[in-house]
Amino acid sequence: MLSHNLFVNTGNILSLSEAKQKASQNSTDELIETLKIILNNEQSKGDDKTIINGKKDTSLQDVNRKDLKITVKVFISSPDVNSLKEALDQAFEALHTDTIESLVIAYKSAESPEDMLSSLKKIWSVVEEYVKVDKLCSVGLSDINTNTFIELFQWADIKPNIVQINLATCCVVPPALQEFTKENDIQLLTHSDPCQILPQEVLENIFGSTAYLYWLIRYQIHLKCRGILSSKGYLLRINKSNVKP
Repeated sequence: MLSHNLFVNTGNILSLSEAKQKASQNSTDELIETLKIILNNEQSKGDDKTIINGKKDTSLQDVNRKDLKITVKVFISSPDVNSLKEALDQAFEALHTDTIESLVIAYKSAESPEDMLSSLKKIWSVVEEYVKVDKLCSVGLSDINTNTFIELFQWADIKPNIVQINLATCCVVPPALQEFTKENDIQLLTHSDPCQILPQEVLENIFGSTAYLYWLIRYQIHLKCRGILSSKGYLLRINKSNVKP
């Protein structure tokens, strides 16, 4: 089977009447429901598409950009710099913006602490490139070991000013991390995202057994003045072939 890439842009999922959000619904359930709705709408258009777009979002077209705050979380499982650059560039293009106010990287890997630090340095070098040209403002990492975070912080030219932890897997904020973030004016945030936002078995169930997820982005757009969530969606790059990278 020939390999081909598939880009998915869900559009503003808040406008999907079929996907009524429930307070108990986690990110994975929300994403799965959204993908099924969008793919169902695309079924009549053939299986060889390379780009799938959800409903076009027009809710913010008359809003001044300076009145918006865009937050993005990138889920990746590879430290490949080109893959991360592609994800970020796709986010800028899809969101029609030159700047993202807040970016968090969620890097999932079974590496040793030493290899993890090395991979995160590669990832962070990309983040620094975008910060230096004013494309990113606040930047940080999610679900990172305290010692690894401190080592990365000390190494980095542009310091992370956000760190996210999942209280579902870490019931208490590590005291060392709490102290370090306080001393260095770092935002310590909690989240409830599953360890794998789109598990491989779920991915294969939706896109077929040859599907492999390169990266996934969740974005949120708030109206600054009122703190209202106006738009929310997902961007994905999937490879479909018999050979996984």
